[in-house]
Amino acid sequence: LTDTRVWDDAKFREAFLPRQSPTRIVHRYWPAPVTVLGRQPHAVVARCRDGMIDTITLLFLDSGTHFGYVPKSQAQQTEAENSQAFQALFAQVSTGVRSETERLASGPAQSLSLGREPMLSQAVSLFRCGNVIARLHSIEEQLVKVVLFRDEATARNWFDPEELERKGSDRAKTYARAVINQPNGDTLLDDIPVLPQGDRAYCGVSSLAMAMQSLGLSLDTEDYAAAAGIRYGSTRGSHIRETYEAAASEAGFRLSRATRYDHDKVIASIDAGLPVLVWRRWTQERDYLHSMFLRKLAKDPESRLPEPDATDRASWPDKDAYNHSSVITGYNTERREVIFSESWSEMVRNRRMRPEEMEGTAYYTFLLRL
Repeated sequence: LTDTRVWDDAKFREAFLPRQSPTRIVHRYWPAPVTVLGRQPHAVVARCRDGMIDTITLLFLDSGTHFGYVPKSQAQQTEAENSQAFQALFAQVSTGVRSETERLASGPAQSLSLGREPMLSQAVSLFRCGNVIARLHSIEEQLVKVVLFRDEATARNWFDPEELERKGSDRAKTYARAVINQPNGDTLLDDIPVLPQGDRAYCGVSSLAMAMQSLGLSLDTEDYAAAAGIRYGSTRGSHIRETYEAAASEAGFRLSRATRYDHDKVIASIDAGLPVLVWRRWTQERDYLHSMFLRKLAKDPESRLPEPDATDRASWPDKDAYNHSSVITGYNTERREVIFSESWSEMVRNRRMRPEEMEGTAYYTFLLRL
């Protein structure tokens, strides 16, 4: 892993899954348990850009992965019963990973503070290992990971500092060029990477990472979870909305939050090349309908969603439903559809919903602007 010639070997790249993705940026996962730096990580993730491996992340410890999804009602008990053991585990993993990384390094570590925004700031260590740079992240009771980079300049920032110096109008043109107008009438941002949340209370931060990585901000789901304070598997007492604001600011955007879904504003955002984050109410039954329609549409392009009449509205999630976060990636005016993706897998990319249903079930809409 410390030799980029291995990264560039086609057989090595193809071992990561999924092998196919429509996006320029895609996260691929090593499919089997493996020992790295003396222990088995939760995950080994290759972040690929234009088909080539850009970075490799070794996720050794993540609170959400360790505990899985914990309902808010069980959060206090989970922390009380597990805090001592988890603190000991964190100390063991962080010490062991640092020791093994130091052993591989050709010189002493460089200490670095990542991030301009206080909420996203992390104290990390950089090591030269072979011909790659290893960046060690260690956040107490939360996260231990090593990210491998091809060059030191990229490892030193969450976001390209030169991009922040560009004129807003020039940046706007770059983002607008990402908009695709399909023959079927879809207006689409089809370059949003899917970052699976897994069995973790991470839909809010996974969808944030998906949207912001498409715009050049390199934080991963686990970084946002740590910033938001999603501890011991629960969002209880977390600060996810504030993390959204910090992420936008880190990348030089402003963020507005509305309690009412405005389809015209969403269209304007997509036309500008900027994905929209939406928090909405969710039920398994309605989710099944969206999944089935996506399959039906693949077989019959003339298929249409149900009209949003009284019968259809009766099955929409209400205020007692689960809360969920999605990324709006496009729209189709003629078909009257909002196009959105989930933080689950490639199987739930570019699903469809009537604007009326999105308006009726969304309780927060987050819009970016330069």
